[in-house]
Amino acid sequence: MRREARLVAQEPSPVLRFWHELGCQLRHPSGGKGRWVGHLMSVINRQPNRLALGALQVSMTDNVLELGVGSGWALRRLARLACRGQVWGIDQSSEMLRLASRHVHSSAGRAAVAKARFESLPFPTESFDRLLAVNVAYFFDRDGRDLREAYRVLRPGGRMAIYVSDRKTLAKWPFAGEDTHRAYDADELLAAVVGAGFAPNGVAIVTVKLPLAVSGLLATAVKQ
Repeated sequence: MRREARLVAQEPSPVLRFWHELGCQLRHPSGGKGRWVGHLMSVINRQPNRLALGALQVSMTDNVLELGVGSGWALRRLARLACRGQVWGIDQSSEMLRLASRHVHSSAGRAAVAKARFESLPFPTESFDRLLAVNVAYFFDRDGRDLREAYRVLRPGGRMAIYVSDRKTLAKWPFAGEDTHRAYDADELLAAVVGAGFAPNGVAIVTVKLPLAVSGLLATAVKQ
């Protein structure tokens, strides 16, 4: 009886289960809850996307890759900016690809989406001029394969922009546990990007302040 009581006491509360499930959905949205999360991310990611798009410096003829398409908000804007290039969006979630496909259909063939894992991108080496990754680096693997793939598909002179909320901000959010989210401070993000192959003098990281006391990190990296 005492052992059974201990087991019951150790079960997570409904509140903790809710936060954990939300963290899992943010990592890999699926089903009806995944669609809801996708719409939520579309609102939350709007300002980070604007900042990252500005840092990316997309030109009309660029070929652009977005990692983690969410609802497709940034994908549509990339298609407008690279109006004489090609834009691809990659996601590991079928639900997010379905949401984003609405914007693909309105992009006059300049944008396409595909389901793939970030550590194994289905593109030849040096395929893209620009790469965007907003609020997805939390889900990159810790041995650096995802970022090495990003480096591989960028052309020399190509630019990558990454946005994440920083470690201190993530620590305030109960859904962002270590089992679902990889947290970064500025030094950790720099080390991850340099570890992928980018030269340190080609990487810049700035701290940005967003509403609701969110502190973010915006990294830009140019492949030399």
